[in-house]
Amino acid sequence: MPQRNRASGKVTTQKCSPRSRLLGAAVLASSVGLVLFTGQAQAVRVDYRADFAIERNDNLLLTPYNTFGTTIFRPGLGWLLSEQTSSWQAALAGRGEYLQYQDSRFDSGARGALSGVVNWTALPDRLDFTLENDLSLQPVNTLLPDTPANRQQINVLSVGPSLRFDVGRSMQGIAELRYINSRAEITEQFNSDRASGALRLVRDLSPTSTLSGNLQAQSVYYDSDNAGRLLLRDHDRTDAYLRYTKTLASLDLSLDAGGSRIAFKNAGDERSGELLRAQGTWRSGDRHQVTARASRQFSDTATDALTHINPSIAQPPGSISVGTSVVNASLYEERGMRLRYAYTGPRGTVVLAPYYNRLRYLDNDQLDQNARGARGELRWQARPRLTLGTQAAITKISYLERDRVDELREYSVHADYDWTRQVSSRLALTRRQRDLSIFDEDANQNLILLSLSYQNR
Repeated sequence: MPQRNRASGKVTTQKCSPRSRLLGAAVLASSVGLVLFTGQAQAVRVDYRADFAIERNDNLLLTPYNTFGTTIFRPGLGWLLSEQTSSWQAALAGRGEYLQYQDSRFDSGARGALSGVVNWTALPDRLDFTLENDLSLQPVNTLLPDTPANRQQINVLSVGPSLRFDVGRSMQGIAELRYINSRAEITEQFNSDRASGALRLVRDLSPTSTLSGNLQAQSVYYDSDNAGRLLLRDHDRTDAYLRYTKTLASLDLSLDAGGSRIAFKNAGDERSGELLRAQGTWRSGDRHQVTARASRQFSDTATDALTHINPSIAQPPGSISVGTSVVNASLYEERGMRLRYAYTGPRGTVVLAPYYNRLRYLDNDQLDQNARGARGELRWQARPRLTLGTQAAITKISYLERDRVDELREYSVHADYDWTRQVSSRLALTRRQRDLSIFDEDANQNLILLSLSYQNR
């Protein structure tokens, strides 16, 4: 992918790695295979969306100087596989895209995304085997703008058994073992193997509430053996906490309270801290929903990827977005709050979602940051076949040790037209702005997208 030399103003090309092309092609091939093969099975439901988009970008490298644009042809296939039987429970959402740049300075290539859970019940109410996977597109360096050369695929896989057993008449025990593997296309220090185990004791307090005691242990080994080994410290982690859950007709509540201990194998030191998590969802009929989350805990990028898998996704993915994760081997202490309000009416929807997140890295304070922002979305059905929408998002990240503040803003409007029940088109206009406090790097980007899609349902 191209990068610009600031002194000369010339554009040089960085080739896509074979691993990147193979990874994206594999997702495309698996998507097609799932649609053609599993769609024949009665117990499996496969929804898919095939689309072709043309995108015009007037500043692909998001530079403030000597900007240039290009046109991108982007065919893609998204799919959603779901199954609910006595033996198998599955919820997998994936998408593959091929980006063909109409400019010889850019290399075309494939990219993919895959997220979901597959569970096999070997012995009813006793033994399950679970697989979780998250394949996403993330930046190589979060301090640089989002460009084709600053993207990489990362994959986190978790697999293992869960054994359920009775403890007396009113309590159930759960023992879990997991093998977790994390891999990054470019940032090799992210690559790791993990062994994890958990013991849980769950007691029903009432038909709508439960209380559980949880003890989790994880041992982490990183692959990288370079000069930065001390920064990649292998470690053992232990979490102990109580969880309270309550489920009502209009309210879901979950509270975790406990502590964590991290012991670094190479350095010989330890860290400990609180583990506090709270989440609540309130619903008023079918129209209003409010979700609030708050947390204080240790985490890392691989753990965070598995935590954010959403098994309740309802539609095949229509695009692949670039995430904001710092892809490295560092642990951090996180304190965050998120709020989401959604209104669903007969002709329109409204979404408002502010957040705050505070990260303090244990071995590299150069990335310590406070982030806050908000996202808003409005959709309105102007006519039976025509839907209009607008989105706005703003993010402000303060890097404490760098005395640097990044502000990112994005605004878009779109119009969707349904030609038939299965065929639709979209016209979208997007503007992005990137403002930095200490560099002369402020830049703007405008995109125009026209797409045509087909959905099987």
